[in-house]
Amino acid sequence: MLTPLPPLLTTSEPGSFAAFTLEKRLPAILDNLAKNADALQTQILQQLASEIRGKTITPLPPLVFGSLDQTIKPYTGRRWADMPYLAVELYFYARILLAFGYAANTLIDPFRPAKQQANLQAIESLAALRDYCNEDCSIVHLLRWSVMGNIADLSQYAIPEADQVSLLMDESNTAEALLDSCPNQIDYVFDNAGMDVLADLLLIRRISRHCARIVAHVRPWPMFVSDMTMTDITHLIGELTASPIATVQTLGEDITRLLHQNQLVLRASPALGLPICFCEDETLVHKTFENSELVLFKGDLNYRYFAGDRRWPHTTEKQFFFERFGRSAVCLRMLKSEVLVGLPADIAAQTLQLPSGWLTSGRHGVIQVFIGRR
Repeated sequence: MLTPLPPLLTTSEPGSFAAFTLEKRLPAILDNLAKNADALQTQILQQLASEIRGKTITPLPPLVFGSLDQTIKPYTGRRWADMPYLAVELYFYARILLAFGYAANTLIDPFRPAKQQANLQAIESLAALRDYCNEDCSIVHLLRWSVMGNIADLSQYAIPEADQVSLLMDESNTAEALLDSCPNQIDYVFDNAGMDVLADLLLIRRISRHCARIVAHVRPWPMFVSDMTMTDITHLIGELTASPIATVQTLGEDITRLLHQNQLVLRASPALGLPICFCEDETLVHKTFENSELVLFKGDLNYRYFAGDRRWPHTTEKQFFFERFGRSAVCLRMLKSEVLVGLPADIAAQTLQLPSGWLTSGRHGVIQVFIGRR
């Protein structure tokens, strides 16, 4: 007998983070964009803000955002506040891109200036982080630092300070053993610009010693303000290589060498622009990750893509997801949404003592490994 799936997170649930996102976070993103928009763009963004408050979903144009238009089609005519959470977020970003003139042959990114600024600031900061830039830095240290790099993204309503965060669950030693086992192919799903992606690149360089091929996935179009696209990652690698900072330049050169040797492959994955769950679609897993033996999911959104944007009991066993995903996975994230699974009973009990909002404050991180029972 199949285990019934819990309900999807929706924007209509009172007091939920999804409802808060619709009411506060999405309008704040529009306000920030309007500061640098022209008169027509500002007018369209204001109209979009008005739609969020009480109007209905309108169709997306075909072929611009993959098959997202077909995914959204059943919700046409329904209120924004009556949709699955992930679907309404993706629809929101598609509408922003359309407001700025994005089309199949006009790939505009209104978030690029903010991402480039975050990257430049992170590159400057990297000069002082010699331990992490050391090519022999341990995988455990890089895994933990990679999670800390996920503290902030540009779509957050409030960003905690680094000294306010901690790891709720740390399986970095298990993850290191898995990465050391010399898999033939590892896939790595990127998240945000800035220090987040720099930490990812340092980790990728380190684990390339143990892996014949690494496939790194980015979003197929700009979304969630700071999420990496193919243009973003290629530009960043160029910035690293041209840096006057020796350790930064070396990182750029090493990543470029991995790319030229085809040991590292960059891929814009269509599935990462759709409201899907990999653990619910075996065909999509094989299509996206092909021959991968291990997938690293970086960040909160990619955790939702892995486990499913549902109201899971936090103690739902990790074996449930491993069996449906069909390969090992490592999840590195700061908690910024209400999706969390695989907690042991003792850690779940500890969360009862945490302040309200702990699931979404970005102050608690996890390093989780999903492998089969031995």
